[in-house]
Amino acid sequence: MAAWQAGLLLAAAGALAAGLFRLKVRPPRVILPSLLLWRRVLDDVREVTFWERVRRAASLGATVMIALALAFAITRPSCATRGVAVPRGRTLIVIDASSSMLARTKSGETRWARAIAEARRIAAAAADAVSLATTADGLVEGPTTDVGVIDAALDRIAPAGEASWWPRSGDADSIHFITDGAIASDLGPRTSDSPVTIHSVYEPAGNVAITAFDVRPSLASDHAGDAYLELANYAAAAQTVHLTVARGRTDVLDRQLDMRAGEALRQILPLSRGGEPALRARIEAPTDALAIDNEAVAWIEHARPLLVTIVGQHTSWLAGLLARDPDVRPTFVDPSSDVRPDGEDVIIFDRWTPEEPPQRPSLSFAPPLETTSEELRPAWNAAGSHPVLSGVDPFTLSIDKARAYPLPKLSVIAQSGRGTPLVYAGESGNHRMVIVTFGPTESNLASAPAFPVLIGNALDWLGRVSSAGSHRPGPMTFDEAVVDVKDPRGADVPLTRFNHAAVGLLRSPGLYIADGAAARTAIAVNAGDAQVSNLLQTTLTAEDQRRHVAAGVSQRPWWMYSVAVAFALAFAEWWTWQRRITV
Repeated sequence: MAAWQAGLLLAAAGALAAGLFRLKVRPPRVILPSLLLWRRVLDDVREVTFWERVRRAASLGATVMIALALAFAITRPSCATRGVAVPRGRTLIVIDASSSMLARTKSGETRWARAIAEARRIAAAAADAVSLATTADGLVEGPTTDVGVIDAALDRIAPAGEASWWPRSGDADSIHFITDGAIASDLGPRTSDSPVTIHSVYEPAGNVAITAFDVRPSLASDHAGDAYLELANYAAAAQTVHLTVARGRTDVLDRQLDMRAGEALRQILPLSRGGEPALRARIEAPTDALAIDNEAVAWIEHARPLLVTIVGQHTSWLAGLLARDPDVRPTFVDPSSDVRPDGEDVIIFDRWTPEEPPQRPSLSFAPPLETTSEELRPAWNAAGSHPVLSGVDPFTLSIDKARAYPLPKLSVIAQSGRGTPLVYAGESGNHRMVIVTFGPTESNLASAPAFPVLIGNALDWLGRVSSAGSHRPGPMTFDEAVVDVKDPRGADVPLTRFNHAAVGLLRSPGLYIADGAAARTAIAVNAGDAQVSNLLQTTLTAEDQRRHVAAGVSQRPWWMYSVAVAFALAFAEWWTWQRRITV
């Protein structure tokens, strides 16, 4: 509001508070049998202390100050320098949300804190409507003329990895881009039709980082895989780096590394079978301005053998195949036996089915269930796109008979030329299932080249948490079958669905688990990268760095402090009144 309006509001608030304070409350009437004792008390002359003479005035002053502080907050005062005010019109503030913005500066604050402080100054100095956006979240708030709304939005946002958003033409009359220039992107200001003012928060700093960490298949049959690790010292001087690699809660590597300035080290670490599938690497170094790239995670897909129970009377055709697979530990059970192994991952039913659906993921061959139709000598002409059928060559299979089952909750992932289902897959209730509608006696399945591929795919799809490899923080596109994604703390990641896909923003490093289509996938999100972690370089030109953001903590609007003062005074007045110090 205008200055005269603010002054009028303050005067009215102070006068109203003083008037309400000076209102006299009618004392209660009490009937007494005698006034003799009261006259003796009132006639007694005693000395009045200085505080007793002024305490009413002190309470009046505190009441007026409380009213003035609240009115002052309503006026939303600002100390912004109008000399740097942006032109009238729609103003858009875009903040670079790359992970390098979390780097510490020489003054102790982060680049992100400097960017937030600069955004507050720009918003306070703006002459008209302001919008706020980040390169990861897109438009966050606005357009609005309420600086408090923009200020609240600045408290909510955080860095989130890769840049994937830039305003379209016409979204704003002027754009203020606050960045450190760590990541060069085609989405940047040089592609915008609106005038862009770059505010640089870049400041060179030394750093050490894990720039690559992943688990690769091993050529040794007794290994679950090989961990590939890459470290880099992006500092101006040599330093000693402490590296630890842990598998679950067990340390598998603990080493001190002497690294020269600019040196990169690579390490291959064999991983034995058995143990936890989660692998975590950490580093520590004296000169290290960015903490987010000091830790990296990976997922060991074949950390331990799958525990598979095979239920059937004639299962020798499965025994030979599963016994040769080091990633499978089979147990064969006769249907007439009541013994069931504990902790099994997958159950295979060979031409037999239990009365109740199994609680574990299951693979069934020609189950004796009610059928709707049968087809003799069906022709399997196409393998299909489902992961269970990946690499399966249907032309090597000769099928004598296949059945169709009434399974509405399962999907047909392979069918004959006439439409008879050959393979079902999906979920029935909470039970993951794969059903093959023909058995070994009705086909050449046991001797076909497609047999080990089909079994391996089905076991992996049913029982394993597969690895999606390493990704950087930022948006990630998932298949439409993904139901939910859990972050490292177990919270749900919001998914946006469109065009048969789902997009989620993976903000922080760690292991994410994606569930969908009865399969689970582990996604290792790591921030370390040669572009992000090398804090000694920037893509900003000398002209871009001309408007450098000075050090300084993010300034809060004055109205917040006014509200805090009002509450403090109110509490003090209440506390002293309770103890009869004030009136």
